[in-house]
Order: sequence, then C-alpha cells, then structure tokens
Amino acid sequence: MILVGLVSLIISGLVAFGWWTIGFPRRRIWGGIMMLGVAFTCSPFLLVVSGERFGFDGIVAGLVGLFCIVAGGFFFLALGWIGRPQKVRKVRTLSEDPDLF
Repeated sequence: MILVGLVSLIISGLVAFGWWTIGFPRRRIWGGIMMLGVAFTCSPFLLVVSGERFGFDGIVAGLVGLFCIVAGGFFFLALGWIGRPQKVRKVRTLSEDPDLF
C-alpha cells in the first residue's frame, strides 16, 4: 500500500512539473539537475529512515521511489537539453561570396 501511494505521488508530481515546464527548456534542465542532486544527496538518509520505520517494505518502497525520481531527473534533463535553442551558423555560398574559391 505504501509503495502504490509513493509511486503515484511521485508520478503525479513529475507530470505536474512537466506541465509547468512546457515551452521552457532551461526550466527543465535546472529542474532535472535539482531532482538528481536532491535524490543523490538525500537518498541514503531517507532509505535508512524508511527501513527503520517500515522494515523491508520501506526499503523496497524507498528504492522504487528513488528510481522514479532519478529516471524523471534524467528524463527532464535530456528533454530540456534537446529542446534548448540551437545556434544557427551562416553558411556562405558561392552566389553570396564569389571570392570563396
């Protein structure tokens, strides 16, 4: 029961974050970086606390939740990186610059 509630809460939070970042790739990049940072910094403490409180089921729920947060962080980081504005280079052609060759 804990696992279902935890996963549904994390997934609904990731969906809400995705809706909030529509059209803002920089927001997605920073959000993904912050998600990964918080997940990797707080996960050992939270896994120990959930293991002490709920036993093996708490550890399993914590690991599944950690996987969801890390996967969401990498997803939003990649999505933001792909969606960022690209620098367009000017290509010179022979008709524009006859001294090219």
